[in-house]
Amino acid sequence: MRACWLLVLASGCGIGIADDASGGSDDLPTAGAGPYKKLTADENTPADEPWLATDRVIDFTEPALVARPGGGFTFFFTRESPDPPVGDSEIWRGAIADFTHLPDEPPAPVLVADQAWEEGHVAAPSIVDLGGGHLLAYYEGGLAAPALGRAESTDGGRTWQKSPAPVLADAALASVATDGALWLAAFTRPGEPGLWLARSDDGVAWVADSVPILLPTGVPDSFEATALASPHLAWLEESSGRGHWALWYGGLEELPDPGDAPRYAIGYAASFDGMDWDRLGGGRPVLSAPAGAPAVLVDGPRGTLLFDAPNGRRMAVGVALHP
Repeated sequence: MRACWLLVLASGCGIGIADDASGGSDDLPTAGAGPYKKLTADENTPADEPWLATDRVIDFTEPALVARPGGGFTFFFTRESPDPPVGDSEIWRGAIADFTHLPDEPPAPVLVADQAWEEGHVAAPSIVDLGGGHLLAYYEGGLAAPALGRAESTDGGRTWQKSPAPVLADAALASVATDGALWLAAFTRPGEPGLWLARSDDGVAWVADSVPILLPTGVPDSFEATALASPHLAWLEESSGRGHWALWYGGLEELPDPGDAPRYAIGYAASFDGMDWDRLGGGRPVLSAPAGAPAVLVDGPRGTLLFDAPNGRRMAVGVALHP
């Protein structure tokens, strides 16, 4: 069944990335934090707002988004087949010239499980854009023992060369970013609460921290009381040249009933040094539930956030904008 693709013009005023309205030297930097708003349905477009990818029998989850050289956007997501076995997912890629048009590069599989350690499962792409169509993909592989895989592309993500082995064990749903010198990977650990970090000098060899950087709050009625998941990490620079690490993530207020999908909301935290992290004040999400697995692209005065959420009985990828 054909998926529905989002066609929307990303418009609006500034979000602070072009100035120094990010909290000062001691306060939480909030450039690009949000809040974000899901697109509203528009009968005058061929899109199915707020959905970028949705289908009655196929699950689309864990998106990624980068700017395309020469204009437009390239997006990635996890596609789960409706056929057994469970977990035999692939990573698909598509591209659009702008959000008012259909994809000029229709979505197609670009990373599939073909190595023994992946156990038939590749998912949760995180894309590092090195410029000129040179991309790095970090992805989750493995079912019994999830680990972080790495692949490289020099043609904008159409073809990839994988590293022969995972680069970080015991890591799921990871997101990788670099400030040009330090590389950070934010991830979850199976059976362990919270969000974790690993550090690298080259994006290849990683050393994980011994303690998580964020834990569920445990505060009743908090959107992140019970669990944290699916971080998205970015390095953002202001016009002054000062930068900071920005972290969006899924937060879960309460565990779902059996058979129901969890209703995540999206939170935000930031750090100037990659060591000390602070949540956004007020205890509110930057995108309300249901919305998880954020992928954020901050471009001058605009912010675009892809997310996944239930749409009927299947998971779909949607779009939210700031402002």
